[in-house]
Amino acid sequence: MSKTEIIENRVKKQVSTKEETSECEQQLATELQLVSLLRENNDILLRHPELLTLLEIPHQSGSAVSLIERQVGVLRQQLKSQEKQLLEMMTHARDNERLTQIRHRLSLNLLSAHDIDDVVSLVLDTLTNELSADHAVIKLFSDKPQKIKQSSGLYVDSKDEALTAFKTMLQHKNTVCGKSSSEQKAFLFGEQAENVRSVAIIPLISGANLGLIGLGANNVSRFNASMGTEFLSQTGELISASLAVHMET
Repeated sequence: MSKTEIIENRVKKQVSTKEETSECEQQLATELQLVSLLRENNDILLRHPELLTLLEIPHQSGSAVSLIERQVGVLRQQLKSQEKQLLEMMTHARDNERLTQIRHRLSLNLLSAHDIDDVVSLVLDTLTNELSADHAVIKLFSDKPQKIKQSSGLYVDSKDEALTAFKTMLQHKNTVCGKSSSEQKAFLFGEQAENVRSVAIIPLISGANLGLIGLGANNVSRFNASMGTEFLSQTGELISASLAVHMET
């Protein structure tokens, strides 16, 4: 090939490249203009429904579908998402209703309790059965050695150093769900502490610190930090009020 031919070929390539670049720029400008027009006239498909049958959107597989089919697919996905959300809302509603019924029955039973032993028995039975706890315990604080000695499983010394593990919880009246320290589990569950994988701890407070409720589960996910504590906190207030009445008698 002569030098002249080589030069001519190079010139043709450059011209072709410029033409392709120009065409791309022109196409981009046209598309931008079209997008702008569609945004300004977003009801155009309502005024010209025949366009729906002409518009096509390619699938990833390479085939094409009409815009209507594409819209139907999107609507189906939205419907599935909404159905999932609705089912979750219904589940939460049923759970809340069940918890409300549990608290209501407990309230009625506590009204008929004769003494602290009745209160403790009712509370432990209810929380164990209704909340599927593997371990449930109540610890009441006392400064009377005789009472502590007689009911060592129920009463603990209000000055016990082990209570420092619950200091913040008692100060702020915080119910805790999920993990707890080894000291807290040992204090509440004793020899069973090593089997407890998740806990709920409810402070009992009515004017003064009355005690603690500990709920333990062998399942690590039974009580977790993402669970709402409102039910447990309100139940704790109810139990505290009942205990305070019987402590005064």
